[in-house]
Amino acid sequence: MKKSKHKINRSKLRALAEQFKEELDRNLPITVLPNGSISYEDFIVKQTKAGNWSVYNFKHDQHVGEFFLKTCALMAAKAYNEIKLEKLQEIKRLDTQYWANHIDSQVFKYNMKLTKDYERYQILLTRFETSSFKEQHFKQEISKMFKWSFV
Repeated sequence: MKKSKHKINRSKLRALAEQFKEELDRNLPITVLPNGSISYEDFIVKQTKAGNWSVYNFKHDQHVGEFFLKTCALMAAKAYNEIKLEKLQEIKRLDTQYWANHIDSQVFKYNMKLTKDYERYQILLTRFETSSFKEQHFKQEISKMFKWSFV
């Protein structure tokens, strides 16, 4: 086992970590709360008992919506804060489409393992590939929208 020739300077490492933290705070103005919830402006994004993510406006004591993905819930909080209802609807659509295709791909993958009939396996494989492709497509769209929303 080789030892590293470079000596790690702890003070420089801390300074670099602080610089990254400051840059992240500027680009992503959120606060992560101790219970795992996220605070953005007047909104809190927290997980429900079902595992979904709800967006609440704590100033007006109002439930904005429920989303399957945490990133979609955070984008929805920003869109609602900026009063961009068309964008809010687009986020909800992407979230629903992603989740539907994700669940479909999981179901088809599970049933592929159980089937013994070759023709049924081929049908399940085709449907699995289609739903997986759509899932990846919507995941990329959500990622792209998240980057454009917070950068």
